[in-house]
Amino acid sequence: MTYQELLHAVRANPVDADYHALRMAYVHSDEYRPHPHDRETVTVMNEALRVGDLQGALVATQKLLERDYLDIMAHMVADYIYTSSDDLDNALFHRAIARGLIDAVLATGNGNDFHTAFIVINTLEEYVILRVLGYMLLQQEFVEHDGHYFDVLLAQHQESGERARFVFNIDLPFGWFLQHQGDEADEENR
Repeated sequence: MTYQELLHAVRANPVDADYHALRMAYVHSDEYRPHPHDRETVTVMNEALRVGDLQGALVATQKLLERDYLDIMAHMVADYIYTSSDDLDNALFHRAIARGLIDAVLATGNGNDFHTAFIVINTLEEYVILRVLGYMLLQQEFVEHDGHYFDVLLAQHQESGERARFVFNIDLPFGWFLQHQGDEADEENR
């Protein structure tokens, strides 16, 4: 199935969707862009949340999802906004998508070493996984090992203070960047 077909299936039934297939179809589609968030929109969303402007935060969140529907954090924020607005149907919809995407990342490995690294489709997923597991980032290191690319994150558990090391395979986003190095400069010069 194509990315668009799988995305349609997720929107129709987010609970029973195949999120691994969706993520991999996205990576192999022409729509794949492992760019970081639109920082301006994230700032607007966070400020709106800080002051309790749920409608403003929702508009920003929807803009993020239009850019990348597999943005886990945007779905988590949408869940929060809809839960806070007593719109349970939409809250559960976005919660199911966020959970499905998180579970798909967690199913790729255990993050303990290079051979069992979590496989991410963008580096933002790394921070979501840390957060979900209750950790905050202390240090990040880029490592090339046996022809693969990794981010190795040292993190500290927010409650226990325990330190842990998490390994993320970034072959997919890093490979995309290597393949498209000159594309963005060409677009800017047009």
